Amino acid sequence: MKPRTLKRLDSTHRAVHRLVQECAKQGRLYSQNPKLVAQVSRTGKWLLNAMAALRHTLEPTIKEQSL
Repeated sequence: MKPRTLKRLDSTHRAVHRLVQECAKQGRLYSQNPKLVAQVSRTGKWLLNAMAALRHTLEPTIKEQSL
């Protein structure tokens, strides 16, 4: 994986993580539309898990390219 792609993956991870935090029950978004905000939160968590699996799978490739 190219360093540029890795940076994109990291910045996307941070953005989705912030979105999931904003969708928490204590957050201001939740009170506006609990069902929809919960769906966004679930989808965001799913995406975070998928990106972590991708990174874990590609990690040997990342290390090889940096050598």
